[in-house]
Amino acid sequence: MTVKRLLLLSGQMRSGKSSLAQVLKENYNFQGISTSGYLKSHIHPASGDVTRSWMQNLGDQLDQETDFAWVVDSVAIPAMEAAPATESWLIDAVRKPRQVEHFRAWSPYAVRHVHLYAPESILQVRYAAGLSAGDPTYSSAIAHPNEVAASSLGVFADQTFDTSQASALEIAKQIIHLWRA
Repeated sequence: MTVKRLLLLSGQMRSGKSSLAQVLKENYNFQGISTSGYLKSHIHPASGDVTRSWMQNLGDQLDQETDFAWVVDSVAIPAMEAAPATESWLIDAVRKPRQVEHFRAWSPYAVRHVHLYAPESILQVRYAAGLSAGDPTYSSAIAHPNEVAASSLGVFADQTFDTSQASALEIAKQIIHLWRA
């Protein structure tokens, strides 16, 4: 019998979570679960443009209303129940220690929490490269409480990786090795 896996990714903005998630999906058959899709489903037609800040604020509101359990209860469980044959899942962005605690307490899967980071100078360059009109400055974006919380999750992680020192493919191989060890 194959043990089902659940990978929780955390890390600062532009630390490489999306790149790693893509490699895990393409090369190791992970099915991704994204909280942003759930948050966007709460948009009212007259809301206008959905910004990162809008989604962060809604996520904060849901955190308060549910003791941080909405990511498990409203996003992960329904996705996993809809695809029971899937063996490897990944949550692309946990942002708070309590979210990680909820996953560990609930999950019937083998749970690993991986935290990505890179030197500040690298993160600034990556942020600038993806900057769109109307985006906040890097210093303003990282000052948001969600970004502060996400950057601190490394101390709770099973493994941390510096994405300036290894490619997403190299990191993915190491993550898979953790499960096989």
